[in-house]
Amino acid sequence: MSTMTHEPSASVRIWVALDESPRSAAALTAAAELASELDAELAGLFVEDVNLQHLIGFPFAREFSVLTGEARPLSQGEVERTWPREAENLQSLLAGAADRLRLRWSFRVTRGKVTAEVSTLAQALDLIVLGRRTGVSVRAVARTSAQFTTVHPKVGPVMVLFEDRSASSHSLDLAAKLARRNGAELVLLIRADNEKSYQSACAVAQAALKERGTRARCTRLTALDGASLIQAARREAAGCLVLADRDRFLSHAGFERMLDEMDCPIVLTR
Repeated sequence: MSTMTHEPSASVRIWVALDESPRSAAALTAAAELASELDAELAGLFVEDVNLQHLIGFPFAREFSVLTGEARPLSQGEVERTWPREAENLQSLLAGAADRLRLRWSFRVTRGKVTAEVSTLAQALDLIVLGRRTGVSVRAVARTSAQFTTVHPKVGPVMVLFEDRSASSHSLDLAAKLARRNGAELVLLIRADNEKSYQSACAVAQAALKERGTRARCTRLTALDGASLIQAARREAAGCLVLADRDRFLSHAGFERMLDEMDCPIVLTR
């Protein structure tokens, strides 16, 4: 594991897990904006995903050239050569985002499984922003930095899961700050079995936001699971999803699938 730090460490760090994908670019933007809002350090994490190594030798595993589209078997040597290039590109992007907003920043490289590494890191941190590419296990990992930097983060409403006033207080604050900074709509996700419960919870959530000087629209979830959250985010064309009680989601068996299939970055808070 290696770490690169720029300027003295801040008392608050916002970690963002990075790879060379559009969703990762959106996650970096969201993390940088929160770091600026909270006067926090922007900390990048790049995981050399061992799932790629597990695929080497399988006949279906292919690597695709971004220049020619040509496919070839995924090899151990190419994976090992690609990781340092990705890390260098991502560190440069993180530094650029931090410099534009005059943020303190650091960058860490580790090897393992993304969710396991993030779960370990989460034990000591308050806020993590995630965005991953789809199909990392069977797709090419090499892209040019020029292509990556031309991708613009997705613009859309900031969605936040509201469960009760006390447990959701911190996530409401963060979601409201993100929405305000981006001039985006704030959407409250509320799990309810019936219309009466939904309307009651929506009124409580909107009252809490009114005290914060902001407003939001409510939308109902009939179930609180990965599939329902993915469906809601796609329906609303969300730019960001904020979830509280992050340990519950990180330990959920379906979280990695949700992370892969979600079209927007996910912000996890305590």
